[in-house]
Amino acid sequence: MVAAAAERAPGPELPSPTCGARSPGAARLASPPPGPGRSASHGRGAGGPGLPRLLPGARAERAAAGPVPGRARLPGEAGAVRRIVTKLSESKESLVAEEVNKLMSSLTEYKQVLSPGDLQTVCMFIEDSSLGRHHWRLSLAPLLLRVAATLNLVLQDPTAQSEEWSYITVKTCLQLFQAMPKEVSPLVWSEAENSGTLQSILGSLLQVVMGQTANKDARLLAGTAVSMLVNTAAEPERGARAVLTLFQLVDQGPGDLKFGELKVETSVLSSDGLERLVLTRGLLTCCKKEILSCRLDSFPPQACLLLDVLFPAVWAVSEEQKDYHYYRFQVFSLWLQRILECLPEIWKVKESRMLAENSELLHRLSQFIWNNAESPVEGASEFIHSSFQHLLEIYCLECHHFEDLERPLYEQFLQRIMAMPWQVKARYFPLCAILPYVGTEKVLDTYKDLPQHLLNCLATNHLCPAASDVYKTILQQQRKHWMKGEEHATEEQLAQKWALPWLPTLASALTSPISFLQSNASNYLLVWTLRLFPASYALLAESCSGGDSAHLRAWVALLSGRKIITGALPLDGETLERLCWCLHSREESIRLAALGLLCCSPRTNQALSEVEVRLLKEFLPLNLNCDSSSFRQLLQAAVKKALVRLRDSALSQLRSKMPSKATEHSASAAPEGALAQAVDFVEWLLQLSISFLTPGSNYQRKKTALLLLAAVLETCTDTWSPARKKGQPPQNMAALLSWARRKGCWDFFSRSNLLALLSCLQDSTNEVRELASELLIRYFPPAFPEPIAVALFERAQEAVSSPRVQEAEAGAVLMKTILQKSDSSTLKRLFPEGKAAPALQHRGLCFARYLLSMLQAHYAMACQDLLQAASTNPMHGVMAALRRCLLEVPEGAVSMLKGEHVKSWQELLSRLVALLGDISTFLLGVLQSRQGPNANQAAAAPSFADMINAIGSLIMLGKGLEQQDGEDSILLSEEHNLILTCCWVSVKEIGLLLGGLVEKILPLAPSTGPEPLLPLTVFKMAARVFQEVLLKCRHWGAVEGCSMGFTKFCTALLNHPHAELQAVPRTMLAQGLELLSGPRSSSITRRAAGFPMLFLCIVGGEDPSKGRPLLAYCIQTLLALANTPLPQNWDQTLDLPQVSALHVLQTLVRGSGLGTALLQYVPPMMALLLKALGSSSWAMRNAAIQLFSALTARVLGPKRSREDSCAQDGVSPQAFFSRYPQLREILLGELHSALETAGEPEGGRFHLCPSLHAILTLLAKLQPGADGLSSISTCFLEPLLQLAGNPIYAVRVMAAKALVPVVPTAEYGKLLLRLAGDLAKQGSVLSHNTLHGRLLQIRALLAYAADTNCLSADAMLSVAHQLEGQFWLVTPAQQCPLIRSAYLQVISLLVGSCTQGFAKRLREVVSSELDSFRPGQKARSSKLQVGSAVFHQVITHFLCKEAASLAGAERVGAVCLLLQGADVDIQSAILTWVIEGEEERSKDLEKSLQLTLLENLKSVVQGRRDKEFLKLYLEALVHLCRSPSSQTQDVFHKLLGPAAACVDVLLFMVETESPGPDLLFQALSVISLLFVLGSKLRDYPLLERWCMMLERCSRSISSEVLRLAAARSLKLAGADVVQSALEASCPSLLLVAVRVMDMGIYLLQDEDQEVRREASVFASLVQHMSGAQPQDSCVFIQGNRGLVCLLHVLLEKFWGCQDTFEFLLRHLPTLDLSNILTELEANKAVSLYKEDEPNVFAEPAVLSRLLLPFLLQLLDRVPAATRLCDFTQRWLKATGPSILHNLQHCKHWWGRDAITPLHMKALGCAKVHAAVTALLVKATLLAHALDGLERSHISASEIHCTSQELRSELVLVQELLAQHGMAPSFSLDYGITDIRCSVRPV
Repeated sequence: MVAAAAERAPGPELPSPTCGARSPGAARLASPPPGPGRSASHGRGAGGPGLPRLLPGARAERAAAGPVPGRARLPGEAGAVRRIVTKLSESKESLVAEEVNKLMSSLTEYKQVLSPGDLQTVCMFIEDSSLGRHHWRLSLAPLLLRVAATLNLVLQDPTAQSEEWSYITVKTCLQLFQAMPKEVSPLVWSEAENSGTLQSILGSLLQVVMGQTANKDARLLAGTAVSMLVNTAAEPERGARAVLTLFQLVDQGPGDLKFGELKVETSVLSSDGLERLVLTRGLLTCCKKEILSCRLDSFPPQACLLLDVLFPAVWAVSEEQKDYHYYRFQVFSLWLQRILECLPEIWKVKESRMLAENSELLHRLSQFIWNNAESPVEGASEFIHSSFQHLLEIYCLECHHFEDLERPLYEQFLQRIMAMPWQVKARYFPLCAILPYVGTEKVLDTYKDLPQHLLNCLATNHLCPAASDVYKTILQQQRKHWMKGEEHATEEQLAQKWALPWLPTLASALTSPISFLQSNASNYLLVWTLRLFPASYALLAESCSGGDSAHLRAWVALLSGRKIITGALPLDGETLERLCWCLHSREESIRLAALGLLCCSPRTNQALSEVEVRLLKEFLPLNLNCDSSSFRQLLQAAVKKALVRLRDSALSQLRSKMPSKATEHSASAAPEGALAQAVDFVEWLLQLSISFLTPGSNYQRKKTALLLLAAVLETCTDTWSPARKKGQPPQNMAALLSWARRKGCWDFFSRSNLLALLSCLQDSTNEVRELASELLIRYFPPAFPEPIAVALFERAQEAVSSPRVQEAEAGAVLMKTILQKSDSSTLKRLFPEGKAAPALQHRGLCFARYLLSMLQAHYAMACQDLLQAASTNPMHGVMAALRRCLLEVPEGAVSMLKGEHVKSWQELLSRLVALLGDISTFLLGVLQSRQGPNANQAAAAPSFADMINAIGSLIMLGKGLEQQDGEDSILLSEEHNLILTCCWVSVKEIGLLLGGLVEKILPLAPSTGPEPLLPLTVFKMAARVFQEVLLKCRHWGAVEGCSMGFTKFCTALLNHPHAELQAVPRTMLAQGLELLSGPRSSSITRRAAGFPMLFLCIVGGEDPSKGRPLLAYCIQTLLALANTPLPQNWDQTLDLPQVSALHVLQTLVRGSGLGTALLQYVPPMMALLLKALGSSSWAMRNAAIQLFSALTARVLGPKRSREDSCAQDGVSPQAFFSRYPQLREILLGELHSALETAGEPEGGRFHLCPSLHAILTLLAKLQPGADGLSSISTCFLEPLLQLAGNPIYAVRVMAAKALVPVVPTAEYGKLLLRLAGDLAKQGSVLSHNTLHGRLLQIRALLAYAADTNCLSADAMLSVAHQLEGQFWLVTPAQQCPLIRSAYLQVISLLVGSCTQGFAKRLREVVSSELDSFRPGQKARSSKLQVGSAVFHQVITHFLCKEAASLAGAERVGAVCLLLQGADVDIQSAILTWVIEGEEERSKDLEKSLQLTLLENLKSVVQGRRDKEFLKLYLEALVHLCRSPSSQTQDVFHKLLGPAAACVDVLLFMVETESPGPDLLFQALSVISLLFVLGSKLRDYPLLERWCMMLERCSRSISSEVLRLAAARSLKLAGADVVQSALEASCPSLLLVAVRVMDMGIYLLQDEDQEVRREASVFASLVQHMSGAQPQDSCVFIQGNRGLVCLLHVLLEKFWGCQDTFEFLLRHLPTLDLSNILTELEANKAVSLYKEDEPNVFAEPAVLSRLLLPFLLQLLDRVPAATRLCDFTQRWLKATGPSILHNLQHCKHWWGRDAITPLHMKALGCAKVHAAVTALLVKATLLAHALDGLERSHISASEIHCTSQELRSELVLVQELLAQHGMAPSFSLDYGITDIRCSVRPV
């Protein structure tokens, strides 16, 4: 247990004496070494009550309390002891002292050995009580005697419990030595007082250090304790001699040891290499600096302990490749820190510099830091960082002390940093460290590319924090320097200085089109810029004034940064209008940034202004159904900030009873202005959230609404959350709640809100169910109303019996929620048998018993008829309910320990485990067709075919039919699916339930004793279940679920103190390895089924601090098995043991739980897989490839980029091979072997080396380092150069990629010149393969150098000059097209460094090569050559790039001529370049390409020789004309006739042919484009055909590509069609425009996000056309806003068209509520799968509510439009009677008094909600229409009621539905009166 001193330690530099014994993550929170006067008593307690009671009865209780293994002290527990004792001592000091003495004396008076609880008590009083320390100073001898006896005992006990016991005993020794040095010192150093007891303790501690116990924590703590004993020496020299004696013990082995006056005999112990580290770490942690720096007499002159004894030990530890890498780096950092502390004393001893120039010590320290800078070991980077800082500080202090003005080390380090690639994260921390020593000006002058490299880092996720640290450090140094130089400099002057180097960089980052870069620049760089240079805001604002998305995003970020600093938000008209467009932007990042701007504030009690509240009310309803999960989370976080502001400002006003000072714009308002505003907004948000929790909302909307509701309840209720440290309700929250409720608001726990959340519990998605359940349990009253609870319980029983997995899981959540929300009266209703009992048992026990009986009934039915059971009573739902009720309800564990319930729980859990075992055996037997007497025989995992056959036989047997042979169906029947789902999901649930159960109950022990709650036989039974499932199951979902449970099972057992329980997984591992070595069954998967997971779960459950012996044993056995040669007559149809061993190794490597524990086994596994790649067995090779993939991912880290060869994904070769030195020899040996076996082919057959490609792939994944030619990786250089001549093309390509990281970047220039010089001269003899390989290597090096800018201009010129001399390689004199292609690609990278004459000759040669492909040229006859097509493609791309960069009529014309030629490959190459080219194209080239494409469009379309080519052609045309400009219009008018004729041809093609979705997509896009360009917007016949085609494509049942084609077409031409129709005022064109906007409404609700984005552009253009946007630019708005805008335009511009009303009515659901309710009542057997909706994103119910106000507005205009009036009457006649009938049925169905399970079922049914909403909307429309007809004196004979009677009936129905949670009362109002209201300045 970590003591309070460790918790108080603030510093991260050095660990406490025991924190390193924790995991590396915990060790990072380390404290400085104690030294003299510092606390070293950091450790972990083994158990016992944490706070001894200071009462007379405490001694008896303390003696009776046994040890509690693994029990850790709660934070602040020791401090609580101190505070309590101190408080009591103030008034009753003598009494407290007496009680403390009694308590302490009782620990040693009658006991020879102290228990862990006793030792914990001693430790706590020594550490935190002066009275306790005083007592033990007087009674030290008996305490030492008991501690010595305890240590001797626990070192002889081999059980795991003694490891914890030894830990707390060692901790007691440490605290005694630290707290009582004066009392301990004579016992050690005085011959007269020599203590045999202390001698025994020291001997035991040394035994612990040397490995007597396997507990690494105890060994590390023992090293610290021994070091603390050294500190008791009065004379430093004697302490130093004792240290020398200790190291002699480590170096020379066991023998007699003299420590002061103590003589210890040490026995022979197995040395694992950790003892040296333990001693060294302990001494560096807490040894006095006087001892560390004192002169050693027995050594040469000027020798001291720290330099001449400890450094060799530190270096030896650092060089060892053991499994304690974290501690290696920790010890190295500790040594440097102690050197820094002892520097003056060391100078006195040495009388010279330690880190002199070229000294061996400086070289070794520097090299160690650089080699390990990229270490993957967790926590190592922090120690390397601190080591580097310490080294720089030591060097600086030495230079200052010895007056050395020359400090070349800084320059060397800076050059080393610059030489490293920017992708290396390890280059940035030394850059930060060296900045204060070198100065920012010199760094920026020397490192010119630093700003750009920082931007590159901001675009790479894992480099962002490092780049931010560098930028922050530079700015801090610059400001400090400038302020020092000019004391009176103004902020504006400082900002101008900042702007010179940084303004362009930051401005480009903030306006970058890469959202990731922009976001990181805002979050990292902008914040520090505004903090350090506030006046930079004005400079940055100028650069963010544009109107595009990038500038808007930057502007919001800048405004937000300013608000955070100043607390004010400017609300002028221009700012407000721009902010509104940001809130409605299509880009999520802009909307979130704008929302954050509204919600954030530097003060939490700053009230929201009226403008902010209004904008939030506009924003939130439109952003509830966003796809992005991160958007929803960030939305909730922002709204929570706003709620906190509202709450705190309201509370502040309640306290002061004065107007809120924070309300800037309402100073003259009433005192309760801000208070009322806060209450009203929270109430509005509550109703908004609740109204969208119905099943009629889609998942996205429900999830967002739940998150907003959670924010409201967390912020605005007084619910206390004990588990949380922050976020608790304010003290006077009750006053605010009372005020709000007096106003009729904030009824958070109303019946309607409860029912809304209960409907979410029946949702089909797990996230919605879980969040709704959490809100109900955490915030709502303790018990549900009894009628609701009873109905809900019956509904839960029905749901858990459903065959549908999602419905059964919903039932399980319902069960758990009912359990936690039930009281005794509810339980009596739920379980009638409980009425007879005088006192009802614990509710968890009642539920568990009921569910167990339910599971037994389901199992009994399954044994009789599995098919029937799978259909009506599958077992997995009840298992899921049991799992949730037993494991997720905290009260259950408490109940299990209560004496009156223990027996009941034991009986129930034993029965449950036995039942689960029976069910598992039964289900697996069914899948293996094991029936009858042989059902229990062991069998291997059946194949999927065997399982299907077994189930088929079972189905036929159940139906009374005989098995029929012959017909095989590709699809499984419903019966097959039912049984398979029942079996697999049940097996998965068994694993999850058993694992969670063992994890939960194993730490629990009844008060009667320390034994576990369940007997050993139960755990063995569970182990058999896991073993059977994993060995006999191939379904990955079941294996994965079972593995999760098995991992928990093994972790709990392996970490339990009882040896018998620990032996269970160990025995399973041994059995598994034995089974792995034996013969296996046949398998078609070759993945060993669930077998590998058995091993992963067992070894993953080991305690990392205990050395993982099971992992070592497992891997060594697997390596030995996999290396066993295959038998001569091996059967390919059987699972070979060697193959299975490889699969198990792969699974272990991929297992995330093992972490770095596997890294020590990387070399042997790599050697194994390289050998297996050459196996004659395909299964071995396949398994080796998979192991190689897993191993590279483990050693190089996860892939961060999409490109396989991206250098930023790996580590440098120096770091890699320093970490794995053996691996270098393995790879190098394989490379040499491959070179030896390769050679000239014999008989046309090549000699292949199967492992070669894997080696090259691994090397290629590294990234270049900065070391010189002496680098440890350059040994690969020559073999890779030789592989350039390999006859296999793929090997040459990979050798070129592998060469890039192997060569240090500083050597690129030299190697390029060497490679260029090795190219053959014309006429000389050189293998074509070698020549091609050399060119590939040159290209790879040049490409990387160009990306990283690591070659100087002079070096590039030299390489270009060398390659110009090989010009013949591109001429026809070189007959190999691949070589010519490679040379041309190399020259393309150097074109800027070539001479003009060479460039001209090159252009002539490549142009002449394509002369025959130009129009009118006669094709040359030549034989077909391999690679000629590739060469022509490379030439084409070269010419296109030249034309794009250099322009010129001749170059542009040449490209256009090639585009008109007859060669399809060349045309395709140009079109591909147009589509994919990222280069900037000149306007002349774009115009010429547009003209050429349009000229040839008709011939290409009519020819249609190749659909792929036609698709490419049309795509290129759309790409060039994607933003029609005046230039495009000019081009088109030249070709108006021919190009316009193409519209008809293309329409004919898409109407009559089946071009395929991709070609149809491009064709529709071109047609739409030609409509706009060719002014065909009023050609009604063509528009009609186009519109019909789009309507067909926009249907939800169409494919995604077709829907996207419709959206893209609307984007290109839709707004122009609408505008043209309005201008022409032609009825037919108006109808087309209405249809176009109707399609837009459909597409804005499409389930595909890209379709919605395209449709939102169309809506944005329509809005811009209507005058609701700035005229100078069009801001793209989000889809929901676009939908509202389209409705506004239809209402304002097209209201007179009857089709408008008709089309909008079609969006209302056409569901008949009566039929749906009748079907619900029928309660038919449900099928396994429900029919999927074609569009799961669409929300007909929500859309109906949105359409209602628009439809009502249209009805208001009926008198002004005759045709609309006629249509309204027809609609009334057709739908009126059915609406009235459904209203009556609805009234009758929900008019029953009692709530029933059927009501609960309807509450969770999406169809019912959609039908109810549609009915209410239609009824409202009907009433409104009747009202209008009555005012016009028009009768509606079919409707037998007046509008007033209908409204009264409608109100009654709505109230009735609201009582049952069916009718949301929240009205959607988007400001339909004025579309521009949202942007009106205030």
